[in-house]
Amino acid sequence: MPVVYIDVLFLVNFSADYLVLLTVGKLRRLRLRRGRLICGALFGGLYALPAFIWIPTYPLLLLSVLLSGAAMALVGLGFPGWRRFLSCLLLLYLVSFLYGGAISVLFSLFVRLFGRLRPTGDVGGKVLVFLVLFLLSGMFTALSRRLRAGGAPREIGCRITVGEKTRHLTLMTDSGCLLREPMTGRAVVLLSAKAAEALVPSVLLSTEEGIEPILAYEEKKRYYLIPYQTVSGKRLMHGYRPDLCLLGEGRRVREEPILIGVVRDGHGIPEGCDGIVSAEIAGA
Repeated sequence: MPVVYIDVLFLVNFSADYLVLLTVGKLRRLRLRRGRLICGALFGGLYALPAFIWIPTYPLLLLSVLLSGAAMALVGLGFPGWRRFLSCLLLLYLVSFLYGGAISVLFSLFVRLFGRLRPTGDVGGKVLVFLVLFLLSGMFTALSRRLRAGGAPREIGCRITVGEKTRHLTLMTDSGCLLREPMTGRAVVLLSAKAAEALVPSVLLSTEEGIEPILAYEEKKRYYLIPYQTVSGKRLMHGYRPDLCLLGEGRRVREEPILIGVVRDGHGIPEGCDGIVSAEIAGA
């Protein structure tokens, strides 16, 4: 009879659930919080212990897995509305199924090649589980990013609010615009000086790039120096955090955590548009 270590069972399920939640969140472009992901993964890991020991039949086990998946998604990803939550839940089931299937196939292959391995007993089995999970998580995230970034550039509506000021803008999607602020991880929407003048302090439009401007205390809390790379070398761009950014139109409007990147010279901004947005965050 195989030996199952409870602590290892919890650790494997916790890690798997964390990566599943992370993958689903990345694929659906949700605003992820590490604390919520950890709490959701803890719930999934703790559920696995009594489920493995006390649930006697497969129908009850399947029902408990479906219910625990819904609770784990609610804890780890939040509730972004019924429609989006149900899509996240279905994706969570699909990703879990694919992860489990990939691990089962690889275990069968390794058993044939190297002898018996158990994911909750042998050291080699545990190492293989974690390795496969990380590889699959990275693969799904990279594939999603590539699919969203593909296609021809298109225009997308945008509404940005800073304090009491709101501007309706037209942005052009760009698959090569992958700029993010390194500390917060927020995507940067590049706006021309004309489009940004009502949303950012005027001093950002006159101060040279790489030089931190003199700002009021409340403005400083929104200000960022954003590093980026050009053909001439590394530079720093003025960035400003808005209160709200809504991308899309009609029923496809969604909120995105972004920073405004101020393009003072206007080069690279397509004519007739107010700025550029990454195809990655504009595509879903």
